[in-house]
Amino acid sequence: MRQHAREIVFSGNTDPIRRQAQVALATLGCVAVVDFSGKTRKRPRLATLATSIEPFLADLDRVERLRPQTLRAYRYELAAAAVDPRFARPLDDIHAEDLEAWLTRAPAAASTLGRRVATLRRFFAWACRHGLCRSNPLAERAPLRGRRRLPRPIREQHEQRALDAAIATTPQPYRLIFLLLRETGMRIGEVLELRWADVTLDAGREALRVREPKNSVERTVILGPTATPRALRGLRATRRALGRRPAGHELLFCSNRGTRLSYDAVHYQWAKLCTTAGLVETDGTPRYTPHQLRHTRGSELIAQGQRVEIVQRVLGHRDIRSTLTYAELQDTQVRAALEGAVGR
Repeated sequence: MRQHAREIVFSGNTDPIRRQAQVALATLGCVAVVDFSGKTRKRPRLATLATSIEPFLADLDRVERLRPQTLRAYRYELAAAAVDPRFARPLDDIHAEDLEAWLTRAPAAASTLGRRVATLRRFFAWACRHGLCRSNPLAERAPLRGRRRLPRPIREQHEQRALDAAIATTPQPYRLIFLLLRETGMRIGEVLELRWADVTLDAGREALRVREPKNSVERTVILGPTATPRALRGLRATRRALGRRPAGHELLFCSNRGTRLSYDAVHYQWAKLCTTAGLVETDGTPRYTPHQLRHTRGSELIAQGQRVEIVQRVLGHRDIRSTLTYAELQDTQVRAALEGAVGR
């Protein structure tokens, strides 16, 4: 048998994933692997979806610095696929038709389908780069483009007042979190990622630096005594309450264990807040979501007559078309204009 063996020498290659890939691509049945120690090893098992999830996510976290919620979404989709018997085989043996059936299984709303496609396309592209499979079975599948939805602001003035009153009675640090969402239009993930180095409270220069936004473009959120009065007061009060100068790397919002606050904790407090404000459906679920505070702020700025470019900067939209959806005329505006025209 020895005369049929083939040696593979990893000349300068220290990446274990690439070493495994070299072995996986070997065509001879008997392979002797020689590493830097000179010892002979058995041929390793071929990579599967289940064995590749953690290396994939670790690579994204280390190299691409994806946001935690994006990594959680990827982990959920990949782990769900990994338990399917069709995907227990080596990556090269996974069939495109099986993937298509998996992607389009019910329930398959447009957003869900888009997330599934994005996750598996990115995974197989990564596997190809690391030599774990020869081709990406989803390379030819076009990414889904969902239809652009209009914002869903909280329009009723009495509901806005009830919400503002409930926020004022919410315990810290959640009160300040909801004030920032309400007055700045920031996303929840952006607020929870804030560190003290991102906070500037010097008079005339008040601002927050968003380092890990959804669109990966850093931006500065302008604060001011007129535009964001309650959030600005809350930030200054929080720093005074510390009784010391916080280190720049310290999280602005953390749990009792000193860790980053979770989305679940924020949504739990939001549900309590909506109950206090009387903004719940008949089944007891909140009528609105925290993200609708962002929609509400954007709509308020448009209603105030702010230029679309200003609102785009405030909300951190990369594509101004996202901001233009906030400029869609409300039914009441159209009715008032038409009735006014008739009256003349």
